Amino acid sequence: MIPLFKVHTPEGVAEKVSEVWSSGFVTEGEYSDKFESMFGEYVQNPNTSLVNSCTSALALTSRMCDVGPGDEVITTPMTCMATNEPYFNDGAKLVWADIDPSTGNIDPESVKKLITPRTKAIVGVHWAGQPFDIDAINQIASDAGIKVVEDAAHALGATYRGIPIGSHSDYVCFSFQAIKHITTADGGAICSKTSEDDQRIKSLRWFGLNRKYQGSKWEQDITESGFKYHMNNTNAIVGILQMNHVHDIIGAHKENYKFYNENITNSKVTKMRVDPKSESSCWIYTLLTKNRGEFQEYLAKNGIASDPVHVRNDNYSVFKEFKKTDAELPGSLEFCSQHINIPVGWWLTEKDREHIVDVVNRY
Repeated sequence: MIPLFKVHTPEGVAEKVSEVWSSGFVTEGEYSDKFESMFGEYVQNPNTSLVNSCTSALALTSRMCDVGPGDEVITTPMTCMATNEPYFNDGAKLVWADIDPSTGNIDPESVKKLITPRTKAIVGVHWAGQPFDIDAINQIASDAGIKVVEDAAHALGATYRGIPIGSHSDYVCFSFQAIKHITTADGGAICSKTSEDDQRIKSLRWFGLNRKYQGSKWEQDITESGFKYHMNNTNAIVGILQMNHVHDIIGAHKENYKFYNENITNSKVTKMRVDPKSESSCWIYTLLTKNRGEFQEYLAKNGIASDPVHVRNDNYSVFKEFKKTDAELPGSLEFCSQHINIPVGWWLTEKDREHIVDVVNRY
């Protein structure tokens, strides 16, 4: 079976992790500082802070956007539940915007209609690594005086108007979870527009303390309650090794994605629309088909793994108080009832991707 996901394991990772453990300095320190710097350079944003998960990064954006009970957060239902739970946990009302079924991304026209005096933030996800319409969303937010959060868990290596995803909006959150382009087992990063926000985040991720404080940390005053969200050296050394391969990993995803776009011709499946303003990171390759169950079974019989990966968050019981009808979210209904993802990653051989195209075209 050709897998949908595969963990990229850099050569020598076990030895390097062993070195960190042998050193005795296993928590935040030298290696987390180095990985943070390397990642910031890659996304071209020095205001970068590592954390222990993308979920933690999103939780920090909730604090940074001053989200609290009774506030509203406009967000996409088409994502991992981790995108929306941090705001819900802080007491926010989740306001579901519809998505564009041709991309899986949040629809600016839908967002525009949902702004109220209680809106604190707009949260968008770059579905499958294809950036949403950042210009339109940021303009809506600017007009309303609110913040924009990009959940870029899928989008490492994507660009928008020629600039890497990581600095276009107020806050951009990345994931290093096991099945992402690069992994540290678990981990994440949050990029900010300003150095002031970045410094506040660096304090919040470590109990409200400044780890770079020159004196004893016990002499510091805590002026804002924080969290234990920092990344440790053990995860960070894996991230450093991954960064040595990041261009090759993402390059392979993009090459395979391009191959599919050029060679999948079956009219029974619909490919995602490509936005000329942006370049996808090609984390997954999404197709729409009206007979998803049948298509998925057909792929499996031909040795190809597939999966929807995420489902509509508004259907979860935990969010039932914010439920919308299918008629209110027609784009979400269309997309979520038809979407399926096929392997596109760095592990595919030439033979694999030719087989996948042949199988899809024969369906």
